[in-house]
Amino acid sequence: MSIIVALSGGKASAWCADWALRTYHKEDVILYFNDTRWEHPDLYRFLYDLSRHFKHPITVDSNGMSPEELFYKNRALANNRMPFCSRILKAERLQKFYKNEDTLCFGIGTDEVHRGNRLVQVYQKVAVKTNKYPKIIFPIISENVSKEQIDTFLLSTGIPIPVLYKLGFTHNNCSGGCVRAGKKQWKLLYETLPDVYLDRERVENEVSLFLKKRVTFFKDESLTEFRNRIVNNELSNYYEDEDEVEVDCIGICESMN
Repeated sequence: MSIIVALSGGKASAWCADWALRTYHKEDVILYFNDTRWEHPDLYRFLYDLSRHFKHPITVDSNGMSPEELFYKNRALANNRMPFCSRILKAERLQKFYKNEDTLCFGIGTDEVHRGNRLVQVYQKVAVKTNKYPKIIFPIISENVSKEQIDTFLLSTGIPIPVLYKLGFTHNNCSGGCVRAGKKQWKLLYETLPDVYLDRERVENEVSLFLKKRVTFFKDESLTEFRNRIVNNELSNYYEDEDEVEVDCIGICESMN
């Protein structure tokens, strides 16, 4: 039986990796990362530094497709209402990877208990479908670890934090251009990583052409329209105070298999 730490490329899951390697026999711990192929290059640097620090390998799992390729295959554009890229590229991969009675370790924070509850419910359903019954643990919650303690741990390693955090993002997923992100994050993306924003804009436009209908990540406008409003200073102050949706993509969605 293995202890599988779901590494997302973020700070919380890095702390969980350290905790697992200190708590269990090292040979029983698997550091597991799903590669969406939309990640910022610095995420891979961060994982490499972690692996070297822990003196422990990281298992990289991917079905070989990027979200963009999935959009064409599924003839749809994923978004916050329909995040099938998270399900296919992350949830389903992990659900195929783990074995019966393995322990799955997730970096859910003390302020995200509701997300942990959702994960437990999902894996209860998956276990019935697959006849593989894992143990789900959230060490940050069980150990009552604060964000400050996580930052202190990373500081002690000497490993530079991922670039996205330095730019003001709260998560390190899909180069900041996650389809589930709110407009505040997309505005930050345009201001800090405009090349990524413009590439996601290209994807939105090209998939629309392919499907011969308008499809958008947002419910009410396209990335092009939103960018024009940013450039023309037409956004209200609402975008500075917007409550963002959670976009720490760890595959919290039910597999259809």
